[in-house]
Amino acid sequence: MRAPPDMTSRSRRDSIHRTDAMKHARAAWRPAPSAALLTLLALSGPAGFVPTARADGPATSRDSVYLVGEFVDPVCIFQHGMQGVKQRECAMVPGRVDQGIYFLDIRQRHLYAVIGQTHWQDPQKAFMDLLGDTVAVTGRVWGRFGGRALAITHVYPVREQPRPSYSFWPWSWHWSTLIGCGLLAALYLLALGPLRRRMGGPPGVETGRAAAFLAGLAIVLLSLNGPIHDLSDLYLFSTHMVQHLMLAEAFPPLFIVGIPSWLWAWLLRRRAAGAAFRFLTRVPLGFALYTVVFSIWHVPVLYNLMMRSHGFHVVMHLMVMATAVLMWWPILGVAAGAPRLSEGAQMLYLFVAGIPMSAVAALITFAERPLYEWYALAPRIWSLAALDDQRYGGLIMWVPGAFVYYAMMTLVWFRWAAREEKAGGAVPQGAA
Repeated sequence: MRAPPDMTSRSRRDSIHRTDAMKHARAAWRPAPSAALLTLLALSGPAGFVPTARADGPATSRDSVYLVGEFVDPVCIFQHGMQGVKQRECAMVPGRVDQGIYFLDIRQRHLYAVIGQTHWQDPQKAFMDLLGDTVAVTGRVWGRFGGRALAITHVYPVREQPRPSYSFWPWSWHWSTLIGCGLLAALYLLALGPLRRRMGGPPGVETGRAAAFLAGLAIVLLSLNGPIHDLSDLYLFSTHMVQHLMLAEAFPPLFIVGIPSWLWAWLLRRRAAGAAFRFLTRVPLGFALYTVVFSIWHVPVLYNLMMRSHGFHVVMHLMVMATAVLMWWPILGVAAGAPRLSEGAQMLYLFVAGIPMSAVAALITFAERPLYEWYALAPRIWSLAALDDQRYGGLIMWVPGAFVYYAMMTLVWFRWAAREEKAGGAVPQGAA
């Protein structure tokens, strides 16, 4: 493996650039006006681990890791809680005993003891020169008794990270999503087939509904596996917004429409379950729950926590999908027993439902610096700057996200007009 240029002399030559890069990369750490507004919007609503990014592919192993963070002095960080350039003054106090070198992975919030390196002639001097600067490193990791150790093979200033390479094939598959969707599909087909009469279903299979339900599961698989999953988890905020729209605006309508009314009746046959579901899907409660869940998970501190913790990430996806079903129910669940809203009320409901997402999208799009440290420190795939990626993500949420609501409003209006014309009444004018 070829060693990079000597980092000791390079650090002096590029110190100004690294310090500037460190400030930009850590912008998401400090409270920003946009972050505060996102928090306010979420709270004032109407009602394992994630794989480490690497520069040479979508997967990682203990033998080849790619980390972004900073070298830290153990005394300064543990005893005094110091990070960043403040550590330099602490580490240079006369009489200090050398306590070794540590590396703080900022994205994952993991601390590693540095037990080896391959290209520094004077590791202690190079460590002092780089102390507190944000860098990217490659190396090998060991874990023992809850601790982690790192042998470093390369060090790069954060603005000079190697460009990641990504292959769209073969896809990465996750057993949890495959098993979950496969189980749902099997239960659904059993209900439509062998168990149909026992569950109160009429003769014949509604192929259109079955196709809709299976298409919804296909969207879940597509969004939580392969390139969309890898790019959103490792590199791009904009791809993560595509994933969220697929789970919140494509899957729920197909899920609701795909389940026949007799199957909904069987699922909600128990009085407690039916009463709870009717309560949660009432207007505007379902919409309010979805708005709070969607908004609050975009608060930077929770978003970064979600990206670091696979468990939190799974919980977020399930919350978004479940509350999105509640939000869409008043529009699409009439055949299954939802209270019927008039066409005008449906159009008003859809218009209001799109406002919170547009507000969150606007705050993200017009932010002057990266809000989410996970993506601010990520390797820059396809040379896309972190702030540009964030703005693209905001626009994806804003324009295609709002388009879904307006498209549904248009369908409601045409259905209304056709019904009125068929009944011989006046076609609604300007209802949209």
